[in-house]
Amino acid sequence: MAISGVVYAADSLDELEEWDLVYITDSSGMGVGDKFADNIERDTGKTVRIPGYGYTVGGLSALRVLQALQSDPESLSDIKFKPLQADIAEAEVIVLFVNPQGDPSKGGVQGEGMEKCIDCALVTHLKDCTLQLYEPYIENLKAIYEEILALRNGKPTIIRAVDFYNPLISEHRKRNMEIECTQCWEIFNTAVRQAADAFNIPFVSVYDVFNGLNHDEDPREKGYIRADGRHTSKQGQQVIADLLSEAGYEPVEP
Repeated sequence: MAISGVVYAADSLDELEEWDLVYITDSSGMGVGDKFADNIERDTGKTVRIPGYGYTVGGLSALRVLQALQSDPESLSDIKFKPLQADIAEAEVIVLFVNPQGDPSKGGVQGEGMEKCIDCALVTHLKDCTLQLYEPYIENLKAIYEEILALRNGKPTIIRAVDFYNPLISEHRKRNMEIECTQCWEIFNTAVRQAADAFNIPFVSVYDVFNGLNHDEDPREKGYIRADGRHTSKQGQQVIADLLSEAGYEPVEP
């Protein structure tokens, strides 16, 4: 069920001297949480704490996060996620990007769509990259937002959604995959946006900045990608943190 909301006064947030930041992301957001925390401190004068183990985890999927939010924390075998519910309940700032990978019977996507572009597989296999493919992923993202809002229990919360940049566009061009993979990347990021829009959560498009508004620019050439060709450099991490700051610090009403 979608929950519509409006931005409202942040008086109770302003009264706090310390804000907790929970940054939930796969490796595409590596290093951004600390830089965003620094930005918040600079912009607001708050002390920002990143609690727990931190939730930047390579390959982190929506299914994995949703399971951690819907399970008894003590029953979780992954120690990293045992404090997630408690950390979210206390977090004034929450940022989310998780990928769609996982068991298709549970709403995950395995070996289809954008995953083939990431693996640079044959472009002829991309005919299955449609928004319909990502509808179960959208529902999983919505369920995550519902759990977050329930844990926050009406407290003002700054929630932001982030999408996914394409670091492989030059490789796609070499393999004559650019048109199809760009379309697939756009479809995927549309899915991320739709889930956020359902809860009036501000959406920060890293894709539009890293790859340009036409999504045809190589972020490697801008210095945003590290030597491994896929993950963000320190410069790229700062760009994402700055985009989050530019979105402001107004909470979203549950």
